[in-house]
Amino acid sequence: MTHPNRVRLSKLSLGLMVALAAAPVFAQSTSAGVGGQVVSADGQPVAGAEVTITHIESGTVSRATTDAAGRYSARGLRVGGPYTITINKAGAGSDTEENVYLSLNQVGIVNGQLSNDVNTLGTVVAVGTAGSYVFGSENKGVGTNIGGRALETAVSGNRSIDDIARLDPRVNITEQSEGSISVSGQNNRYNNISVDGLSVGDPFGLQAGGLAFIGSPISADSISAYDIKISDYDVTSDSVGANINAVTKSGTNEFHGSVYYAFSNASSMVGEFNGNEYTGFDKNETLGATFGGPILKDKLFFFLSHEIQEVSGLSGVGTDAVSSGKLTQSQVDAVADAFATIGVDPGTDVAAGLENTRTVAKLDWNISDNHRATFTYQRTKEDKPQPYSSYARDYSVILPSNWYTSASKTDNYSMQLFSDWTENFSTELKMGYQEYGAVNGAAKDQPEVYACFSATACPNNPTQISSTVPWVIAGEDRFRHQNLIDSKRFTGTLSGTYYAGDHVIKGGFDFLSNEIGNAFGQLLHGSYSFYDKNGNGTPVDEILAKNYGTFVKNVIPNGVDLATFAGTWKYTQFSPFLQDTWQATDNLSLMFGLRVNIPKADRSPPVAGYQLAGQTLPNGQYNPANPIQPGVWEHYFGYPSDTTLGSKNKVFEPRFAFNYSFNSERQMQLRGGVGLFQSVPPYVWLTNPYTNNGAVSSKQYTSTNPVTDPFSADPYNQPGVQSSALPAGVCTSGANCQIDVLDPDFKLPTAWKFSLGFDAELPWGLTGTVEYQKIKHKDAIAYILPNVGTPNGVLPDGRLSYWRTYPNASTTQVGNGSNNGSYPEIFYRSTLLTNTDKGGSDSLTFSLSKAMSNGFSGNFSITQTRSTEVNPGTSSQAYSNYNYVARTNPNEIVEAPSRYDIPLSVKTSLTWEHAFFGDNKTTVSVFYNGRSGQPYSWVFGGSDVNGDAVASNVDLAYIPLANDPLVSYRAGTTADQIAAFQAFISNDAYLSSRRGQIAERGSSRQPWVNQLDLGVQQELPGFFNGDKFVIRMDVYNFANLLNKDWGTQEGLGFFATRRLVNAVDVVGTCPTNCKYVYDLGTAASPSWQSFGTYDTYTNPFRVISRWQALLTVKYIF
Repeated sequence: MTHPNRVRLSKLSLGLMVALAAAPVFAQSTSAGVGGQVVSADGQPVAGAEVTITHIESGTVSRATTDAAGRYSARGLRVGGPYTITINKAGAGSDTEENVYLSLNQVGIVNGQLSNDVNTLGTVVAVGTAGSYVFGSENKGVGTNIGGRALETAVSGNRSIDDIARLDPRVNITEQSEGSISVSGQNNRYNNISVDGLSVGDPFGLQAGGLAFIGSPISADSISAYDIKISDYDVTSDSVGANINAVTKSGTNEFHGSVYYAFSNASSMVGEFNGNEYTGFDKNETLGATFGGPILKDKLFFFLSHEIQEVSGLSGVGTDAVSSGKLTQSQVDAVADAFATIGVDPGTDVAAGLENTRTVAKLDWNISDNHRATFTYQRTKEDKPQPYSSYARDYSVILPSNWYTSASKTDNYSMQLFSDWTENFSTELKMGYQEYGAVNGAAKDQPEVYACFSATACPNNPTQISSTVPWVIAGEDRFRHQNLIDSKRFTGTLSGTYYAGDHVIKGGFDFLSNEIGNAFGQLLHGSYSFYDKNGNGTPVDEILAKNYGTFVKNVIPNGVDLATFAGTWKYTQFSPFLQDTWQATDNLSLMFGLRVNIPKADRSPPVAGYQLAGQTLPNGQYNPANPIQPGVWEHYFGYPSDTTLGSKNKVFEPRFAFNYSFNSERQMQLRGGVGLFQSVPPYVWLTNPYTNNGAVSSKQYTSTNPVTDPFSADPYNQPGVQSSALPAGVCTSGANCQIDVLDPDFKLPTAWKFSLGFDAELPWGLTGTVEYQKIKHKDAIAYILPNVGTPNGVLPDGRLSYWRTYPNASTTQVGNGSNNGSYPEIFYRSTLLTNTDKGGSDSLTFSLSKAMSNGFSGNFSITQTRSTEVNPGTSSQAYSNYNYVARTNPNEIVEAPSRYDIPLSVKTSLTWEHAFFGDNKTTVSVFYNGRSGQPYSWVFGGSDVNGDAVASNVDLAYIPLANDPLVSYRAGTTADQIAAFQAFISNDAYLSSRRGQIAERGSSRQPWVNQLDLGVQQELPGFFNGDKFVIRMDVYNFANLLNKDWGTQEGLGFFATRRLVNAVDVVGTCPTNCKYVYDLGTAASPSWQSFGTYDTYTNPFRVISRWQALLTVKYIF
């Protein structure tokens, strides 16, 4: 292909044509590549030309020879530069290209045209400009590469990976406090995030943000470049979500380093909200250093990075029942004192602090011109207090003893060897090993206790408490009574690349092994709920009398040790792959590939037996006089509960991609591809059957009788059935089993990806791109509850009822006895993880990019997305993954807008810089993202409506007509309240259009979000020649600094549900003559829920609706 403007440049530059192209060719690569074609003065291919690629700062040399078509290629090169590329051919001449910079996971294209003399094209920095990294035959997928000066100056107020990932138009940070990265509306748990080829994602899957730590997993100052791939059709890439890969810096022939300090103070560097100062933390400080250089010049190099982040004064933040006015501080203090009186320590407000240390050590070894090796060690250690629990609501108060600490540590080791064996054949060997451990626990073992300010009994799970009931909780968090995780992960890749004329053939295999143990001993120390039984307005007297409402505990069966209870198992996956990249013509490049993933589990989950009601003791407990029947799950449901992943679960993943460049004056290309991709889901999902199987898992005991089961503050001596009476592997009606099962035909999550992109050079140095991407799920996840029961009639709006009897005499509950027809030996919360082919996403992106010139660079993009799903996969627990989905009827497989769906996202990033004195630059960078709010569902509040015993606030609401025969109102409801309720419906576009119908899941939208961030950086001369001071200020949510009403985010929280009304009863005779009874609340506090303003969520030192500044001072030498 010939571009006239490039021909003119070549003549001015003595005959050498240069272009660089981004190419997604190394999945999770830590290196770069260069290639191209060499032609003679008359345009004919030059075979046998010697190409020497020299990395100037390290002296690293790689060599290649052109083939019969004049093409050459070199892989496994250092990221960055500068490089000098020299092309020699006896009798044809010699050309040299200087100051070439190479990007991570991409191939720079340097095409040479030889004349019969020695030519030098001096100082052309082509990488990092918009046009230069877009155009090239190997750019076939969808993604963004960020390195060099663009990375140094990017706005990064959190010093985190998500600050950089968001620069891709298709990436959205759906939870700012956690830095959750969602791509095209997909679950962030499906992303593959790595540094130097080593995973830094959550190795088990507990963290909602997808990373193993609440802080950054690695120092931002140690990173050289990022490669963010949304669709990468290379067979070594495999992820339903994004592949986000970073590479750390390397040492060179000179000693260089930095010392830095980053600081934020909540009292003066975080904005006020509603006139209140931020109290979520005191100070956030990071102190670190980097240092690199030669051990043996031109041969062996080192790079070290170490930093410590300390966040002091962490506290529970956000709106609680006191700040919202639903409880007074004196009411809370009275409850806390009562808890202390009965022996449960409520805790005291003490300063809690987070400490995170991040270490990187790296060796680069130039073994010879043909062999290069890299060794990397990473350690991240974090001690993280959790003062901000998932119980946080505007109607709850969390006392300090309910806080806990997560102590986690990751050690990563890697080795990579790049070898050029001949001019046509090279190999790459990568091996990595990771050890990850986490222990979560409170400072003191004791029962969990909580008290509801209500005359109605609290449910035995605080998350199910109605939003109309304020409550206070203390004691040890029920999920942390015994909680530790251990993961040992080994990865390996061996691949070979053979250059055969117009074909580049790559083959090899990936190997993965992960041994996982998860001791999740929730409720082992018991949990008690209290409520205002006597109706005197406070539960304090009930607490003092130890007159609880509900008691629940879990008991580990007799003889089960911790390792067995933790369900330790090993997952392995072997993945051979083969690929051919064919340069069919000068304009058309085609890629064909196939990858096969073959999973294997080292053992099956154990199988529980049972005793039927007539065989047990009268109280439903195990009777040693009678035999144990085998296979309780198979007995009731007809298939076994010990599904094991193996070769039958293998997945064949075909891939195809292309790039076509047009013959035009300005560069234009069409690119695209299609392929099947798989993500190994969070291991916790696959581990649930090993921990919840009825054989070695704990059994739950509940009571509502403080006389027969008296309250005990001793965590090791709780009332009710004891471990000695519970043999392992027996399910009975009095000690039923929660069993989580994989469908016998379960497939690991897979999805088809298709993309099509068009790129064009535009005037004024702009590059325009239009990209379409489609993701179609082939095997997405779906959870069902096989033992939820059988329907027993219908409710007024036609939804199924699972009440054993209904209506009933109560005016506060629809029916009596939930889960009609369920089997008593199996807990109704037992789950089946299965598949569905429903769900996917479509996204269309238009973007404009301008490379840095005359001190200015920028990007602008608009992305429209439509994404759908059956299950959002927002939790680590199997039942919670089912529970957190709003629905009409149990177990329905319904495709609805994805929890992560962002229909419209507008992004702009701009950078201006100028050296006012010497070479010391002043830089100003801004980042703006305006996007649609995420979807939500209108639901009933209050108690369970349909009798499936699933948590409240997930039953989709019935939207009444103005005078609806299916709806009545609670006694005492005024005409004005009803009129206000009807007016609220009429004024909402969605509700008014759905009168007389059940609300659809995820069909309403939270408010639009605006975020504007600012970064200002000034370089100053250092103490010695070449050294610099860098002073930088990053301001998150800068618009909020300008105006306190700007930059706030309103929404509904994690569950994405919005209460319309409380359905407290059903009256009449169903199905033909019954009505809902709606409780509209009070005139001052109506039942319909308003949006709240996000302040923060699980990470107190990352705010949401306030501005926050981070000051960084750095010395570079």
